[in-house]
Amino acid sequence: MEARVAAGVPADEESGLLPRARPPPAAAGRGRTPSSSSSAAAQRRAPPPAVWATVDGPLGMPLEEAEGHARRFFLWGFACLPFLWAINCCYFWPVLRSPAASSPPAFAPIRPYVVRSAVGFTIFAAVLLTWATTFIVGGERLFGPVWKDLVMYNVADKLGLTGFMG
Repeated sequence: MEARVAAGVPADEESGLLPRARPPPAAAGRGRTPSSSSSAAAQRRAPPPAVWATVDGPLGMPLEEAEGHARRFFLWGFACLPFLWAINCCYFWPVLRSPAASSPPAFAPIRPYVVRSAVGFTIFAAVLLTWATTFIVGGERLFGPVWKDLVMYNVADKLGLTGFMG
């Protein structure tokens, strides 16, 4: 990095906080000036957007660290922490949003973890929603007399903790 700073590259640009400046395109031939229509087209054409794997953009982590973080979020999601899968999907949204065929090559090592996190969280959310709906809608009609043992608000009655409330 010291060599680049000595060469005139600002430290912010080296750390990724600023986009790198691109050199102007060279003229087609020596001594010729480009035509006004080609220079106008070159001026109108915007540079391609910078590629960032996280929603934080340039303030996020570098691509080298992104694979490790995506892998850790994915694996810890199996440890009864499936909301980490949702966080993984949100944080690496640019990777999840870009189509696999046209995504930048830098996304290739990150993409499997983020896509699998999305699938895992979708399955978890569907199971949780089904479980909650079964208990809310079904209730005592579905479970019969066992319902009194399943619901949590009967625990206070069973332990005698409701006597002090009046």
